[in-house]
Amino acid sequence: MADKIKILIIQKKFMGDILVSSTTFPLLKKKFPDAELSVLLEEKHKQILYGNPYLDHLIFWDDQNFVQMMQNIRRENFDIVIDLYSKIDTGLLTLFSGAKKRIGFFKNYTKFFYNNPVKRRQKAISDNTTLGIEHRLQLLEPLDIKFQEIFPKTYILDEELENAKKILTQNGLKTDDSLVMISTFGSSEEKTYPLEYIAKVLDNIVKFQPDSKILCNYLPFQKELFIKLMNMVSDITQKAIVKEFDTKNLREFAAVTSLCKCLIGNEGGATNLSKSLNIPTFTIFAPHIQLKGWAWTSNPKMDKFLHLNDFVPESSNYSDFKPELFEDQLKDFLNLALND
Repeated sequence: MADKIKILIIQKKFMGDILVSSTTFPLLKKKFPDAELSVLLEEKHKQILYGNPYLDHLIFWDDQNFVQMMQNIRRENFDIVIDLYSKIDTGLLTLFSGAKKRIGFFKNYTKFFYNNPVKRRQKAISDNTTLGIEHRLQLLEPLDIKFQEIFPKTYILDEELENAKKILTQNGLKTDDSLVMISTFGSSEEKTYPLEYIAKVLDNIVKFQPDSKILCNYLPFQKELFIKLMNMVSDITQKAIVKEFDTKNLREFAAVTSLCKCLIGNEGGATNLSKSLNIPTFTIFAPHIQLKGWAWTSNPKMDKFLHLNDFVPESSNYSDFKPELFEDQLKDFLNLALND
């Protein structure tokens, strides 16, 4: 190997997956302090890794020029490639990279791409990390990096924090207000808690904490859904919702969230982000998403994870997950998060 080890981590897509995969960075740098660490991902997800002190380079996935991308990767002469995505396209790229150590998940259709295929364990070592993190950390074992509890972290830059404070001021808010960020909708319809139930959750937040200032996060294409939701909540709740609140991009959203007392809502990128900011997070899981993969927490006394099957064991119907079932949990969570 060259004096300066070059390591490539591949995590092609999805904000939550990239966040969770970032747990490997500090462990790799601890093992190889002088290593040059690069990450290959789709460009639209790059913001989540801004400010990460363990990362040297970002390389962007290019479907349109796949062969050229493979050639560019090969020319980089990486010593180690860790394919956290482990699909056919990333497996091919890993094989073609020419790296002496090629690590990825063992699958019938990808095992030929790696000289260090790793079988996912079925049971988590730690309840706090869950399999979502631990499977990534398993891919470090061929490098003699043993498991330890570690959690994703998002780094907010000073100028981003100052800009977030300006956004609050523009909306008539202060940092010492009882700011509650809402993950209003999931990334898809099946990952979204029924609209009338979300409305009830918002009503309950205001009922339990009348001084709450509610910031609803949603994407531009979800604007009509948000208007529909606004028409479902009570008049008192409407007054508590900051109607003109908006952020231009992921970094602005992250910075504003870092100033909130808590985040409540649908499991997904926003809930993973808030946990990575160490913001108390109350996550509502869709029936088809398993807690054992995504209920990771560095703050187990504070973060709450709710799944339909913990309340209605035999059901897979989201409509059975009525807000009344977890009113007590929500009340207790808000008491801790807003009155700490």
